[in-house]
Amino acid sequence: MIITTDEQLKDLLPSLTQHHSKSWQLEAMVRNRVNGRWRWPGTEFVVDKFPDYSVLMCRPVKDSPEYIPWPHATNIVTIFAKTPETLDAVIRRDDCLDWTRPIMFLGVDTGCVHVIKKRCEELGSRDPNWKEDEYGILYLLHASHLAKSDLPEGLQFGEITENHAQQICGEWKYGTAESLPFSRYILRNRFPSSGVFTQDGRLVAYILYRFDGMMFSGFVHPDVRRLGLFQAVNYNMVEKLASSGQDVGLLTVEPFNAGSLASNAKLGAKKVDPNDYGHECYKFTPVLKF
Repeated sequence: MIITTDEQLKDLLPSLTQHHSKSWQLEAMVRNRVNGRWRWPGTEFVVDKFPDYSVLMCRPVKDSPEYIPWPHATNIVTIFAKTPETLDAVIRRDDCLDWTRPIMFLGVDTGCVHVIKKRCEELGSRDPNWKEDEYGILYLLHASHLAKSDLPEGLQFGEITENHAQQICGEWKYGTAESLPFSRYILRNRFPSSGVFTQDGRLVAYILYRFDGMMFSGFVHPDVRRLGLFQAVNYNMVEKLASSGQDVGLLTVEPFNAGSLASNAKLGAKKVDPNDYGHECYKFTPVLKF
């Protein structure tokens, strides 16, 4: 595999824009890297060949002290593959992945997840939490087609800081003690976020932004629901991203999360046809050998 330089990544951007919707996630990661913002430390981008690549992958740098684990696993791998066949060949290369450590494949296209699943099973690992057809539905958010919602009296936008990380991890349904360092990192380094506060300074609604262009950890406190705050923080976040050069916000929702699906429909977010792209995750756990 070829470890890319920032200059080489710039050369890949035009190609990535030609492969939407499958490439949105990697395109956002590459743009953030080459623009010197919202980076994920301790990671590297690799391709199978350059410039005519078939697979682009972001993976942790082995044993990097800078790497900040994502909550689900030690090693997060994000992949864009032009075809399942090319991915199948690449992940069998000895220089592709470190299969001695746990891996969470984050945001694998539904067209490629079975390639990952097959290879993991060949190595003796099966993800018990993965289910057929339970992929994340991708939404595209652009200010031009979102419904703007004004804040009710007594509430205002404010800055979310690292001091709010503990609260956010406690309220996020996937939050754990392991997710706290990552939340602290993105808030300390001023990744985009949108938060609504009461007059006494209590954070009651918010959404955050990840290194891969995804908006996540959206939450509205039960005391202030049905006031349009979900729409307000999403619109505010998309405006912030647009002013920084990312025209489209990305958001995924599980197909069984009826509340979030309805909220995004009301918001005006554009749903990506699942036949074009579905956002899947698959966890690999190495088999212990004695």
